[in-house]
Amino acid sequence: MRSLPRLLCVLGLMAAAVPAFAHTAGEELSSAASAFLGSLNADQKAKATFKFDDAERTNWIFVPAARKGLPLKEMNPGQRHFAQAVLSVALSGRGHMKAEQIMALEHLLFEIEKGSGPKRDAENYFVSVFGTPDAKGTWGFRWEGHHLSLNFTLVDGELVSSTPSFFASNPGKIKEGQPGPVGFELLKFEDDLGRQLAKSLTPEQRKQGFLNKDPFKDIVTGNKQKADGLIKHQGIPASALNAEQKQMLGRIVFEYVSRTRPDFAARELKAIDAVKDSLVFAWNGGLEVGEPHYYSIQGPTFLFEMANFQGGANHVHASWRDLKKDFAYDPLREHAKEHAAGK
Repeated sequence: MRSLPRLLCVLGLMAAAVPAFAHTAGEELSSAASAFLGSLNADQKAKATFKFDDAERTNWIFVPAARKGLPLKEMNPGQRHFAQAVLSVALSGRGHMKAEQIMALEHLLFEIEKGSGPKRDAENYFVSVFGTPDAKGTWGFRWEGHHLSLNFTLVDGELVSSTPSFFASNPGKIKEGQPGPVGFELLKFEDDLGRQLAKSLTPEQRKQGFLNKDPFKDIVTGNKQKADGLIKHQGIPASALNAEQKQMLGRIVFEYVSRTRPDFAARELKAIDAVKDSLVFAWNGGLEVGEPHYYSIQGPTFLFEMANFQGGANHVHASWRDLKKDFAYDPLREHAKEHAAGK
Protein backbone atom coordinates (compact mmCIF):
# COMPACT_ATOMS: atom_id res chain seq x y z
CA MET A 1 0.00 0.00 0.00
CA ARG A 2 1.21 3.50 -0.73
CA SER A 3 2.53 4.68 2.60
CA LEU A 4 0.64 6.78 5.08
CA PRO A 5 2.51 8.45 7.91
CA ARG A 6 2.52 6.55 11.15
CA LEU A 7 -0.96 6.59 12.59
CA LEU A 8 -1.15 8.11 16.02
CA CYS A 9 -3.64 8.97 18.80
CA VAL A 10 -5.46 6.95 21.39
CA LEU A 11 -7.60 5.18 18.80
CA GLY A 12 -4.58 4.35 16.69
CA LEU A 13 -6.11 5.73 13.51
CA MET A 14 -5.28 9.43 13.34
CA ALA A 15 -2.71 10.53 10.76
CA ALA A 16 -0.18 12.93 12.20
CA ALA A 17 -0.57 15.07 9.11
CA VAL A 18 -2.20 14.68 5.74
CA PRO A 19 0.61 13.50 3.49
CA ALA A 20 1.76 15.67 0.62
CA PHE A 21 1.32 14.36 -2.91
CA ALA A 22 2.70 15.66 -6.17
CA HIS A 23 -0.73 15.51 -7.79
CA THR A 24 -4.23 15.91 -6.40
CA ALA A 25 -6.87 13.20 -6.53
CA GLY A 26 -8.75 15.32 -9.06
CA GLU A 27 -5.73 15.52 -11.35
CA GLU A 28 -4.86 11.84 -11.13
CA LEU A 29 -8.41 10.52 -11.39
CA SER A 30 -9.41 12.80 -14.27
CA SER A 31 -6.24 11.92 -16.19
CA ALA A 32 -6.79 8.17 -15.71
CA ALA A 33 -10.52 8.34 -16.48
CA SER A 34 -9.97 10.45 -19.59
CA ALA A 35 -7.41 7.94 -20.87
CA PHE A 36 -9.85 5.10 -20.24
CA LEU A 37 -12.69 6.84 -22.08
CA GLY A 38 -10.33 7.79 -24.90
CA SER A 39 -9.49 4.11 -25.42
CA LEU A 40 -13.14 3.17 -26.08
CA ASN A 41 -15.02 3.08 -29.36
CA ALA A 42 -18.29 4.95 -29.75
CA ASP A 43 -20.54 2.04 -28.72
CA GLN A 44 -18.45 1.25 -25.66
CA LYS A 45 -18.34 4.88 -24.59
CA ALA A 46 -22.12 5.11 -24.87
CA LYS A 47 -22.41 2.26 -22.35
CA ALA A 48 -19.71 3.56 -20.02
CA THR A 49 -20.81 7.21 -19.72
CA PHE A 50 -23.78 8.93 -18.11
CA LYS A 51 -24.72 12.47 -17.28
CA PHE A 52 -23.67 13.37 -13.76
CA ASP A 53 -27.27 13.88 -12.66
CA ASP A 54 -28.46 10.58 -14.15
CA ALA A 55 -30.42 8.54 -11.61
CA GLU A 56 -28.12 5.60 -12.36
CA ARG A 57 -25.33 7.27 -10.37
CA THR A 58 -26.99 6.40 -7.06
CA ASN A 59 -28.40 3.04 -8.17
CA TRP A 60 -25.90 0.73 -6.51
CA ILE A 61 -26.19 -2.99 -5.85
CA PHE A 62 -23.86 -5.78 -4.72
CA VAL A 63 -25.69 -9.00 -5.67
CA PRO A 64 -25.63 -10.82 -9.04
CA ALA A 65 -27.85 -8.63 -11.19
CA ALA A 66 -28.15 -6.85 -14.53
CA ARG A 67 -26.26 -3.56 -14.42
CA LYS A 68 -25.62 -0.57 -16.58
CA GLY A 69 -22.11 0.48 -17.51
CA LEU A 70 -19.41 -1.17 -19.61
CA PRO A 71 -18.46 -4.69 -18.45
CA LEU A 72 -14.89 -5.90 -18.45
CA LYS A 73 -15.90 -8.73 -20.79
CA GLU A 74 -16.65 -6.17 -23.52
CA MET A 75 -13.22 -4.52 -23.27
CA ASN A 76 -10.06 -5.55 -25.04
CA PRO A 77 -6.96 -6.22 -22.87
CA GLY A 78 -5.62 -2.69 -23.30
CA GLN A 79 -8.93 -1.10 -22.33
CA ARG A 80 -9.09 -3.27 -19.21
CA HIS A 81 -5.71 -1.98 -18.14
CA PHE A 82 -6.86 1.61 -18.68
CA ALA A 83 -9.92 0.85 -16.54
CA GLN A 84 -7.76 -0.72 -13.81
CA ALA A 85 -5.58 2.39 -13.81
CA VAL A 86 -8.57 4.49 -12.72
CA LEU A 87 -9.33 2.07 -9.91
CA SER A 88 -5.69 2.02 -8.81
CA VAL A 89 -5.74 5.82 -8.41
CA ALA A 90 -8.97 5.80 -6.38
CA LEU A 91 -7.86 3.05 -4.01
CA SER A 92 -4.77 2.33 -1.95
CA GLY A 93 -2.56 -0.53 -3.03
CA ARG A 94 -4.19 -2.72 -0.39
CA GLY A 95 -7.67 -1.66 -1.41
CA HIS A 96 -6.93 -2.38 -5.06
CA MET A 97 -5.55 -5.80 -4.13
CA LYS A 98 -8.74 -6.65 -2.26
CA ALA A 99 -10.93 -5.49 -5.15
CA GLU A 100 -8.97 -7.70 -7.56
CA GLN A 101 -9.24 -10.67 -5.21
CA ILE A 102 -13.01 -10.26 -4.88
CA MET A 103 -13.29 -10.51 -8.66
CA ALA A 104 -11.00 -13.54 -8.62
CA LEU A 105 -13.29 -15.23 -6.08
CA GLU A 106 -16.15 -14.87 -8.55
CA HIS A 107 -14.39 -17.37 -10.81
CA LEU A 108 -13.78 -19.59 -7.79
CA LEU A 109 -17.55 -19.59 -7.13
CA PHE A 110 -18.09 -20.58 -10.75
CA GLU A 111 -15.87 -23.61 -10.21
CA ILE A 112 -17.39 -24.52 -6.83
CA GLU A 113 -21.05 -24.22 -7.84
CA LYS A 114 -20.69 -25.73 -11.34
CA GLY A 115 -23.73 -23.82 -12.56
CA SER A 116 -25.96 -24.70 -9.60
CA GLY A 117 -26.26 -21.12 -8.35
CA PRO A 118 -26.53 -17.67 -9.94
CA LYS A 119 -24.44 -17.11 -13.06
CA ARG A 120 -20.87 -16.40 -11.96
CA ASP A 121 -18.57 -14.44 -14.22
CA ALA A 122 -15.30 -12.82 -13.12
CA GLU A 123 -15.51 -10.52 -16.16
CA ASN A 124 -19.00 -9.29 -15.29
CA TYR A 125 -17.81 -6.16 -13.47
CA PHE A 126 -18.97 -2.82 -14.82
CA VAL A 127 -17.23 0.52 -15.16
CA SER A 128 -19.30 3.71 -15.28
CA VAL A 129 -18.30 7.38 -15.51
CA PHE A 130 -20.80 10.07 -14.53
CA GLY A 131 -20.19 13.49 -16.00
CA THR A 132 -16.99 14.60 -17.70
CA PRO A 133 -13.66 13.84 -15.99
CA ASP A 134 -11.95 17.15 -15.28
CA ALA A 135 -9.22 18.07 -12.82
CA LYS A 136 -11.39 20.96 -11.58
CA GLY A 137 -14.78 19.48 -12.37
CA THR A 138 -17.68 17.66 -10.72
CA TRP A 139 -18.06 14.05 -11.82
CA GLY A 140 -18.13 10.48 -10.55
CA PHE A 141 -16.81 6.99 -11.15
CA ARG A 142 -18.18 3.54 -10.26
CA TRP A 143 -16.75 0.04 -10.41
CA GLU A 144 -19.35 -2.59 -9.58
CA GLY A 145 -20.31 -6.23 -9.79
CA HIS A 146 -21.11 -9.11 -7.46
CA HIS A 147 -19.68 -8.46 -4.00
CA LEU A 148 -17.99 -5.21 -5.02
CA SER A 149 -19.43 -1.70 -5.26
CA LEU A 150 -17.03 1.24 -5.31
CA ASN A 151 -18.43 4.73 -5.76
CA PHE A 152 -16.33 7.90 -6.00
CA THR A 153 -17.53 11.48 -6.39
CA LEU A 154 -15.50 14.63 -7.06
CA VAL A 155 -16.80 18.16 -6.59
CA ASP A 156 -14.82 21.02 -8.16
CA GLY A 157 -11.92 18.65 -8.61
CA GLU A 158 -11.83 17.46 -5.00
CA LEU A 159 -12.48 13.82 -4.13
CA VAL A 160 -15.17 14.28 -1.49
CA SER A 161 -16.80 10.85 -1.32
CA SER A 162 -15.76 7.20 -1.60
CA THR A 163 -19.05 5.77 -0.35
CA PRO A 164 -21.13 3.68 -0.49
CA SER A 165 -18.22 1.23 -0.34
CA PHE A 166 -18.94 -2.49 -0.27
CA PHE A 167 -16.47 -5.39 -0.17
CA ALA A 168 -17.52 -9.03 0.31
CA SER A 169 -16.00 -12.50 0.18
CA ASN A 170 -17.55 -15.86 -0.64
CA PRO A 171 -16.13 -18.14 0.50
CA GLY A 172 -14.93 -16.12 3.44
CA LYS A 173 -12.08 -18.62 3.82
CA ILE A 174 -11.10 -21.15 1.17
CA LYS A 175 -11.27 -24.65 2.64
CA GLU A 176 -9.63 -27.97 1.83
CA GLY A 177 -11.16 -29.52 -1.27
CA GLN A 178 -12.15 -26.16 -2.79
CA PRO A 179 -10.31 -24.77 -5.80
CA GLY A 180 -7.98 -21.89 -5.13
CA PRO A 181 -5.43 -21.10 -2.41
CA VAL A 182 -6.49 -23.10 0.66
CA GLY A 183 -6.64 -20.94 3.78
CA PHE A 184 -6.99 -17.67 1.84
CA GLU A 185 -9.26 -15.28 3.76
CA LEU A 186 -9.88 -12.01 1.95
CA LEU A 187 -11.60 -10.08 4.75
CA LYS A 188 -9.77 -11.76 7.62
CA PHE A 189 -8.83 -8.54 9.40
CA GLU A 190 -12.31 -7.01 9.19
CA ASP A 191 -13.74 -10.22 10.68
CA ASP A 192 -11.06 -11.14 13.22
CA LEU A 193 -10.54 -7.64 14.62
CA GLY A 194 -14.26 -7.25 15.33
CA ARG A 195 -14.37 -10.62 17.08
CA GLN A 196 -11.28 -9.78 19.15
CA LEU A 197 -12.85 -6.56 20.37
CA ALA A 198 -16.15 -8.27 21.18
CA LYS A 199 -14.42 -11.06 23.11
CA SER A 200 -12.37 -8.53 25.07
CA LEU A 201 -15.46 -6.88 26.54
CA THR A 202 -16.06 -7.53 30.21
CA PRO A 203 -19.41 -8.90 31.41
CA GLU A 204 -20.40 -5.37 32.39
CA GLN A 205 -19.35 -3.94 29.02
CA ARG A 206 -21.26 -6.68 27.20
CA LYS A 207 -24.50 -5.41 28.69
CA GLN A 208 -24.06 -2.41 26.38
CA GLY A 209 -22.02 -3.83 23.53
CA PHE A 210 -23.93 -7.04 22.80
CA LEU A 211 -27.24 -6.96 20.95
CA ASN A 212 -29.84 -9.74 20.85
CA LYS A 213 -28.45 -13.26 20.48
CA ASP A 214 -29.66 -14.11 16.99
CA PRO A 215 -27.39 -12.48 14.37
CA PHE A 216 -28.60 -10.17 11.66
CA LYS A 217 -28.59 -12.03 8.35
CA ASP A 218 -26.86 -9.19 6.48
CA ILE A 219 -25.71 -5.60 6.79
CA VAL A 220 -28.74 -3.64 7.99
CA THR A 221 -28.45 -0.70 5.57
CA GLY A 222 -28.40 -3.00 2.53
CA ASN A 223 -28.07 -1.12 -0.75
CA LYS A 224 -30.29 1.81 0.16
CA GLN A 225 -29.45 4.95 -1.80
CA LYS A 226 -29.43 6.81 1.50
CA ALA A 227 -28.53 5.23 4.81
CA ASP A 228 -31.73 6.74 6.27
CA GLY A 229 -29.93 7.95 9.33
CA LEU A 230 -27.56 5.85 11.36
CA ILE A 231 -28.64 2.53 12.84
CA LYS A 232 -29.63 3.31 16.39
CA HIS A 233 -28.04 0.31 18.04
CA GLN A 234 -27.44 0.92 21.72
CA GLY A 235 -23.89 -0.44 21.63
CA ILE A 236 -20.99 0.53 23.83
CA PRO A 237 -19.42 3.97 23.35
CA ALA A 238 -15.68 4.29 22.79
CA SER A 239 -15.50 6.34 25.97
CA ALA A 240 -16.42 3.19 27.92
CA LEU A 241 -13.58 1.13 26.44
CA ASN A 242 -10.15 0.74 27.98
CA ALA A 243 -7.00 1.85 26.16
CA GLU A 244 -6.32 -1.54 24.58
CA GLN A 245 -9.92 -1.85 23.39
CA LYS A 246 -9.78 1.62 21.88
CA GLN A 247 -6.72 0.53 19.93
CA MET A 248 -8.68 -2.48 18.66
CA LEU A 249 -11.53 -0.21 17.60
CA GLY A 250 -9.07 2.07 15.83
CA ARG A 251 -7.54 -0.81 13.90
CA ILE A 252 -10.97 -1.84 12.60
CA VAL A 253 -11.75 1.69 11.42
CA PHE A 254 -8.34 1.94 9.78
CA GLU A 255 -8.89 -1.36 7.94
CA TYR A 256 -12.01 0.05 6.26
CA VAL A 257 -10.82 3.58 5.53
CA SER A 258 -7.34 2.64 4.34
CA ARG A 259 -8.80 0.91 1.30
CA THR A 260 -8.97 4.36 -0.28
CA ARG A 261 -6.07 6.41 -1.66
CA PRO A 262 -3.78 7.59 1.17
CA ASP A 263 -4.43 11.36 1.01
CA PHE A 264 -8.19 10.84 1.10
CA ALA A 265 -7.90 8.16 3.82
CA ALA A 266 -5.76 10.45 5.99
CA ARG A 267 -8.38 13.19 5.76
CA GLU A 268 -11.19 10.79 6.66
CA LEU A 269 -9.25 9.33 9.58
CA LYS A 270 -8.54 12.81 10.90
CA ALA A 271 -12.27 13.62 10.81
CA ILE A 272 -13.14 10.35 12.56
CA ASP A 273 -10.51 10.94 15.22
CA ALA A 274 -12.09 14.32 15.97
CA VAL A 275 -15.26 12.52 17.13
CA LYS A 276 -13.59 9.38 18.52
CA ASP A 277 -15.39 9.48 21.86
CA SER A 278 -18.78 9.31 20.13
CA LEU A 279 -18.02 6.07 18.26
CA VAL A 280 -20.29 3.18 19.27
CA PHE A 281 -19.48 -0.52 18.85
CA ALA A 282 -22.19 -3.19 18.75
CA TRP A 283 -21.79 -6.97 18.38
CA ASN A 284 -24.50 -9.43 17.43
CA GLY A 285 -24.31 -13.25 17.30
CA GLY A 286 -21.72 -15.87 18.24
CA LEU A 287 -18.15 -15.19 19.33
CA GLU A 288 -16.39 -18.22 17.87
CA VAL A 289 -15.21 -18.81 14.32
CA GLY A 290 -17.99 -20.57 12.40
CA GLU A 291 -20.79 -18.95 14.40
CA PRO A 292 -22.93 -16.39 12.52
CA HIS A 293 -22.23 -12.84 13.67
CA TYR A 294 -22.46 -9.14 12.88
CA TYR A 295 -20.96 -5.93 14.16
CA SER A 296 -21.26 -2.22 13.53
CA ILE A 297 -19.22 0.86 14.37
CA GLN A 298 -21.17 4.10 14.31
CA GLY A 299 -20.12 7.70 14.46
CA PRO A 300 -22.15 10.90 14.12
CA THR A 301 -22.11 10.74 10.33
CA PHE A 302 -20.72 7.35 9.33
CA LEU A 303 -21.28 3.64 9.75
CA PHE A 304 -19.17 0.51 9.27
CA GLU A 305 -21.00 -2.82 9.14
CA MET A 306 -19.82 -6.41 8.83
CA ALA A 307 -22.03 -9.50 8.60
CA ASN A 308 -20.93 -13.12 8.40
CA PHE A 309 -24.07 -15.24 8.38
CA GLN A 310 -24.44 -17.10 5.10
CA GLY A 311 -22.65 -20.30 4.08
CA GLY A 312 -22.12 -21.52 7.63
CA ALA A 313 -20.69 -18.15 8.63
CA ASN A 314 -18.18 -18.30 5.79
CA HIS A 315 -19.55 -15.51 3.60
CA VAL A 316 -18.56 -12.00 4.66
CA HIS A 317 -20.19 -8.66 3.76
CA ALA A 318 -18.47 -5.43 4.85
CA SER A 319 -19.68 -1.91 4.08
CA TRP A 320 -18.80 1.72 4.78
CA ARG A 321 -21.57 4.29 4.59
CA ASP A 322 -21.48 8.04 5.17
CA LEU A 323 -24.73 9.70 6.15
CA LYS A 324 -23.73 13.06 4.73
CA LYS A 325 -21.28 12.17 1.98
CA ASP A 326 -22.66 9.02 0.32
CA PHE A 327 -22.62 9.98 -3.38
CA ALA A 328 -21.49 13.44 -2.13
CA TYR A 329 -25.06 14.37 -1.15
CA ASP A 330 -24.13 17.14 1.30
CA PRO A 331 -21.07 18.48 -0.58
CA LEU A 332 -23.18 18.79 -3.73
CA ARG A 333 -25.91 20.57 -1.78
CA GLU A 334 -23.38 23.07 -0.45
CA HIS A 335 -21.87 23.40 -3.91
CA ALA A 336 -25.28 24.31 -5.34
CA LYS A 337 -25.86 26.90 -2.61
CA GLU A 338 -22.53 28.58 -3.30
CA HIS A 339 -23.22 28.78 -7.00
CA ALA A 340 -26.70 30.16 -6.36
CA ALA A 341 -25.14 32.81 -4.15
CA GLY A 342 -22.72 33.74 -6.93
CA LYS A 343 -19.60 32.64 -5.11
